[in-house]
Amino acid sequence: MACPPLLRGVVMRATRLDACGRPMYGDCNQVVTDGFITVSMSAETEEGEAVTVTKANGQTCINEPGCEQLTGYTTEIEFCAVDPDLVQIMNPSFEIYRDYDGNPIGWDESVELKCDTGYALELWTNVYASGDACSGAGSQGEWGYLLLPWVVGGAPGDLEIGNDAVTFTFNGRTKVGAGWRRGPYNVQAGAGGIPVPLLKPVGPKTPRRFFKTTIRPPEPECGCQPVDRPTPDPADLYITGIGNESPRRTVRFRADNHGFGPLLVDFGDGSAPQEVADGAWVTHVYNTDGTYTIKACDKQTPVVCSSRDVTIPLPADEPTLTLAAENADDPYEVTATVGMPSQSDGTATVDWGDGTEPEEVTVGTDGTVAVIHKYSVPSVYTVTVRRGDIDTYRTRAAILVPAVPEETPEVTAAPDPVDTTGRTAAITLTGFPADGAVSINWGDGTTAQELPAGTTAASHAYAAGVEGAQTITATSVSDPTKTATASFTPTPPAATPVATATPDGTDPMATSLAWSGFPAATTSVSVNWGDGGAAQTGLATTGGAGTSTHTYAGGTEGTEQTITVTSEQDTTQTATTVFTPTAPAPAPAVTVVADAGDATGHTATLTLTGFPADSAVSVTWGDGSAAEEIAAGTTAGSHVYDAGVTTEQTITATSVGDASKTATTTFTPGAGAGLRAAARKK
Repeated sequence: MACPPLLRGVVMRATRLDACGRPMYGDCNQVVTDGFITVSMSAETEEGEAVTVTKANGQTCINEPGCEQLTGYTTEIEFCAVDPDLVQIMNPSFEIYRDYDGNPIGWDESVELKCDTGYALELWTNVYASGDACSGAGSQGEWGYLLLPWVVGGAPGDLEIGNDAVTFTFNGRTKVGAGWRRGPYNVQAGAGGIPVPLLKPVGPKTPRRFFKTTIRPPEPECGCQPVDRPTPDPADLYITGIGNESPRRTVRFRADNHGFGPLLVDFGDGSAPQEVADGAWVTHVYNTDGTYTIKACDKQTPVVCSSRDVTIPLPADEPTLTLAAENADDPYEVTATVGMPSQSDGTATVDWGDGTEPEEVTVGTDGTVAVIHKYSVPSVYTVTVRRGDIDTYRTRAAILVPAVPEETPEVTAAPDPVDTTGRTAAITLTGFPADGAVSINWGDGTTAQELPAGTTAASHAYAAGVEGAQTITATSVSDPTKTATASFTPTPPAATPVATATPDGTDPMATSLAWSGFPAATTSVSVNWGDGGAAQTGLATTGGAGTSTHTYAGGTEGTEQTITVTSEQDTTQTATTVFTPTAPAPAPAVTVVADAGDATGHTATLTLTGFPADSAVSVTWGDGSAAEEIAAGTTAGSHVYDAGVTTEQTITATSVGDASKTATTTFTPGAGAGLRAAARKK
């Protein structure tokens, strides 16, 4: 194991990337320089969300700081010799400034900084006093190698020109998700010490990689250099069927050629090879059933190929999963048998559902693999298997892991015989840990009672007003998973039903009845209205209370009626009240006769009945004269019509306090005395 101390920067290389963070191949896509002074990298982190809970008494219950997350690095590179091609690679928005012969001699900066592309930064350092620097086959020495696979920004820093050397500073930041993979350069030793690209591809969440290498760094050179297309890794194949097809003879195919361009795909059925773009989905239909080998080769380097055998018709795209717990010596051991379809890459992840890290598995030649897992806690677990190549295809199954037999906590509750009111509960505990206290929640909102370790009985008196079933919960203080509940219903106090009857505001012969105070078990009552009619039954009652109305028939006016309300669930529970119906008030009426003292017959004498005595009455005489107001309590009035008025006049009387109280009649001046007609309106 090497733990080398590092010393000084040696050389750096910047490689132009495309919008997917992949190396760009061809002319002028890399610069190697030693003209830098410092390369600074500052970690950018994001604070995790802390979990803080405060108890009711103000003390801290939970205080768990959040886990800080690394989001990337900001970079600052100070140069003493700046290559214009390097500046343009670091930020493509900068334009190279050239001399008359087209040679780069500087650059034009732009206010726009591109962040969708960028560059990869490689940096080599010396290793101090390494004793085995040249050991091993093919070793060329020993250096520290640092890789930032994707840097964007390239913003220039402060520039100061004075009586000193002039330096240039450029800033940037790393970005994850690069398509650098193994890279286009030989930077470490492979089998037999042969220089090869990175042995392990850079992952999508890796902002920086460092390791010790025995491969000599590149030589610095002014100006940009080409990036040769390396020999690609074999493409990753992704194959599925069509979901609703039967039989499944259509293959959906995609090859990830890691940014190296199109492939030639031979579907193995004698059809002509098909050119398929890197990362594109295509379909192919087989005409006959059987086993076929799909082969995908890099178009530029056709010796680099990937292949997969598929069975037509295709099986389901999802994995198969069978769970079994058959080890009699260990009931916590579970065996998962995973099957993968032929079109998959044969890999899968198994999530055991207990919080452990998912396990990566690879099936054998028969397409299956058996995996053993040991659980630590009895429970029902849901196991999930996902395809390794396309994880949207999954299968789940549940299994019950047998529990170690143990005594189940129980609590029973009964009325305490010492309390004759039946409002005290006596409980008995069994199955709780004898070495721990037990907390009792009596269910009535009072503070939980803690019983000392070893206590198996307790009692509690419920206060007045606590009615209905109370849930009593007993919980072990030392092991909160040990809990049990029981129900206790305090005997309710003796009921005192009452009833009240009030007049209905719209009808003096009707009453509104209300009752309350009946036992909570009363859900309906019957009412005897006291007028000789049959009792009214089935009247709904909630919480011991309810309402109803009743209209008494004529002939009961002025006679007190005794009303009796009786619980239909307990006929011993009754309440009574009285009500006296009253006759309705007479309707308003107006009569008019000719005044006997006026021989011309033009004087009308008016008489009012049925109007409210506490309000004046407005009278219009029908001849266009102003309405006359007759004082409250006055029942008579008169009016003299002009000699020229000889036709029938309509006289209207209206209560000033209640306009709904009105009546009309007619009078013909000069036609003699007498009542013409009367009309009443209520």
